[in-house]
Amino acid sequence: MGEPTLETFLRPAIYVFSLVLLGIAIRAITNRIKILARPAKISFRFLNVFVLWVVLPIVIFISIARYNLTQILGFGNALVLAFIGMGVCFVSAVALSHLAKDDRKTTIAITMNSAFMNVTYLGFPIVFALVGGDGLGPAALFAMGIGIPHLIFGVTLASSAAKKRVTLGFVVENVVTFPAAFALIVALLFVGFGAAIPDVARNTFDIHLAQPFFALMLLLVGYQMPLVSPRKYAGALVTVGALRFLVCPLVTYLTILVLGLSVGTDITPKPAMIQAIMPPAVFNMILAYNYKLDLKLYGALVFYLTLVSLFIALPVLYFLIF
Repeated sequence: MGEPTLETFLRPAIYVFSLVLLGIAIRAITNRIKILARPAKISFRFLNVFVLWVVLPIVIFISIARYNLTQILGFGNALVLAFIGMGVCFVSAVALSHLAKDDRKTTIAITMNSAFMNVTYLGFPIVFALVGGDGLGPAALFAMGIGIPHLIFGVTLASSAAKKRVTLGFVVENVVTFPAAFALIVALLFVGFGAAIPDVARNTFDIHLAQPFFALMLLLVGYQMPLVSPRKYAGALVTVGALRFLVCPLVTYLTILVLGLSVGTDITPKPAMIQAIMPPAVFNMILAYNYKLDLKLYGALVFYLTLVSLFIALPVLYFLIF
């Protein structure tokens, strides 16, 4: 992509942040104007369903099915990078919370927000903006390497925090029926049987669908962020921020070196590093809402660390590896 410049990074960063900020503004304005509050909530509820059941599956399917088996195996190491970074952050978060003598609910909040980052709603648009369509394949595999464990452990941990019983069958059903996971399975079947998707489908996605799809995802991210004061949650913000923006990208980079990959020439490292430095996932807030956990804590972690990711962590990463 040539020599990095401030303008090269700021364009996609401002684009991403503007859409997130627009979502935040829509929520704040409509919540103050009663006549708009209900229509806005209904509209964004439908948008959430549309993104979950249509946008994400299409992005995952096209991003994987566009490649052949040899190419998939070539960037299959994205799964390794995802698992190792996630695992180190998960264990480290539990250990740090134990040392700080946090209660169970706080420990679970710190663990989920440290280990599971926003690799879909925010990660895909940023990979697309900084790397281009070629980076979506490894980004999709990395996202599934995070997303499937997130479903399993997220539901289990949130249930534990709410003192609810969860069965193995319930967790398995959630994973198998999750639209993005199903789309990945279908895409891998296409790859395995050598059934190439038509050029018109791939070109339609690249030219006409990718940008509006990612814009909708970013708008939804902003709308789902509640604004709260960071002071009460300063300790959690520092702990999760250190794991998300220092430990995870460092572990991912060291793993890239161990695997003998080149950041400059191989397809996996740049998308993986971008995904590794993403802020906590919005899905953590959905779990907190569904299981009646501390939504303000989860919201503070997602909102403030998203700002840090976009305007501090990502620029530093960009100038170091691009």
